[in-house]
Amino acid sequence: MNTQIVYTVISTENDYFLEELWVSVFSLRQFHPDDKVVVMTDAPTAARINERLQLKSLISEVLVIPMPEGYSNDCRAREIKTNIRNLIDGDFLFIDTDTVICKPLDEVDNLSVKNLAMVPELHGPFKNHFCYEYTYKDVIRIFGTDCSDSKYWFNSGCMLVRDNEMTRKFFADWKKNWTYSAFEKNENSDQRPLLKTDHDYGYIIECLPDVYNSQVAMSIQYFFEAKIVHFWHMRARYTSDMNYSPFTNKEIYKLLRTKMVIDKDIADMIIHCKSSFRSPSMIVGHNEMCFVMSQFNTILNKAYQESKFIHWMIDGIIRICYYYMKLKNKLKK
Repeated sequence: MNTQIVYTVISTENDYFLEELWVSVFSLRQFHPDDKVVVMTDAPTAARINERLQLKSLISEVLVIPMPEGYSNDCRAREIKTNIRNLIDGDFLFIDTDTVICKPLDEVDNLSVKNLAMVPELHGPFKNHFCYEYTYKDVIRIFGTDCSDSKYWFNSGCMLVRDNEMTRKFFADWKKNWTYSAFEKNENSDQRPLLKTDHDYGYIIECLPDVYNSQVAMSIQYFFEAKIVHFWHMRARYTSDMNYSPFTNKEIYKLLRTKMVIDKDIADMIIHCKSSFRSPSMIVGHNEMCFVMSQFNTILNKAYQESKFIHWMIDGIIRICYYYMKLKNKLKK
């Protein structure tokens, strides 16, 4: 494969991002043992990589990027990610760390992408996203830019980026928009600045085949054929129950930190990640998903986890409402 693979990571002992990287690169090497893998990071994280000989052996090059003073770890990560194009030469495929590569990626060399390509958020049009209204209004609040007409809102967890003047300017503006959002508006996400930047460039981001970023926590449409499974740990912000896979509840990353090596047991978990889901677990549709991700459900779930009495009270009120509606519908008949 001629296209180099790029990861970014900022990690300390208080998180599992380095273990995520380790798992992802290990899975990549099952199909691409000799292709170039570049990891961009800061000096403290680079030192932690050097201490892990197996991980270090999987990486072709570790690039240490100088960091502005006073940046949090989240800001350090996005400082690099939003400016990757101007920190490295040549076409690249960027991959988030919370991923597992399940099939060869050689086809990226032959994809007819002019500038850059990504997979849409939740594998569908922006207007179908359960956060559509909230997101475009948030972009207006932050930047004064109306992106409601955007066909797609792209997920930056996997990006195929060509090396040309347009992409270098795009990333420079993405970084500028992220910096403004993070430090002037206290919104540290890179996704809204990406949407703003794509709008300003006339929506130049192309659609990458969905199998390169199967966002399994939110859609199973491309899971079976996925080349890259993106476990998307961001979902933990919306629901506390991530116990349906060792990749989502971070069990595999905790085990790796304990063992400090990917042994046969961990390797089997990685290679067979598509069979890692536990029972009981279930598929939900769009309406149910909107409810699960709502603030209302977050409060209900928090009450259930922290106070059985409060949950019992809320559940009782809901039952009364349910039986009232059921009786009302019966009387109408």
